[in-house]
Amino acid sequence: MGKHIIHINLLYFTFFSLLWFGVLDANQLRPTAPDTLDNKYLQGNRDERGRQCSKEVASSLGEACAFCHNDEVTLFTENGEKSKKMMTAAVAIGAKCSYCHEGKKRFTEKKEIADKMFELSEMMGVECDYCHAGNTLLTSSGKTAKTAMIVQEWGENSTKKCLKCHVEKKQFELNFHGWEVLNTQKGLLGL
Repeated sequence: MGKHIIHINLLYFTFFSLLWFGVLDANQLRPTAPDTLDNKYLQGNRDERGRQCSKEVASSLGEACAFCHNDEVTLFTENGEKSKKMMTAAVAIGAKCSYCHEGKKRFTEKKEIADKMFELSEMMGVECDYCHAGNTLLTSSGKTAKTAMIVQEWGENSTKKCLKCHVEKKQFELNFHGWEVLNTQKGLLGL
């Protein structure tokens, strides 16, 4: 039992040390940088956005415009509503549709990570831009989350591991266990 507590404390000490000294950088979870995007996925007037959508979105998805839009392009289908959420995520991470999509029901290797991130976003009640600030940039919350993901081997154990220390749907608020760990680490670091 004592060795287990020492091991946990050492793990958390390492985590907070890496976080404190900024050893971890934003490139460790993302092997390649996607294209940079502005604050909106599609730019320009209606015609320009339509051309961009045909060129980038429809071709990446391998679908016709009617997949997301009605005939007059005034309403979104259920798929269109999902695409709007995906475009918001794309802006947050600085990616285009082709970063994850390779045509009709075909995906790049990034889709697996994206699926986990969407699950995490839903589980914790946050949007992508809570952690991501475009391209390889992370917000301060994103840097903290990334460090925890690396230390906890998040890629292997999925998002449910986050709930060990965090409250679901509370923007990463710590639960009792999380506060215990944090307070222990503050004591070890003399904070």
